[in-house]
Amino acid sequence: MENREETGSDIIIYQCVGQNCRKKKGKLLENYIKKYRLKDRIDIEKMDCSDRCTNAPVLHLHPNDLWFSEKDLGSVIKKFILPK
Repeated sequence: MENREETGSDIIIYQCVGQNCRKKKGKLLENYIKKYRLKDRIDIEKMDCSDRCTNAPVLHLHPNDLWFSEKDLGSVIKKFILPK
């Protein structure tokens, strides 16, 4: 993914790379970025373990301060990222 400096995006999805999240990580985030052409609208950053392992894989949406599981990614993108 590109750095924020390159895209100028204010929207960041932090992706937990702790052991449990890495094991359960799917391709969903990558697929949604392609499907909705979000590459230039959001940035993906890695974060250390967030201690929310029961919901792994865990993501965090900034600036909304929203923690969510990968299974909720579609609804989060539609509600907070896609134009209304």
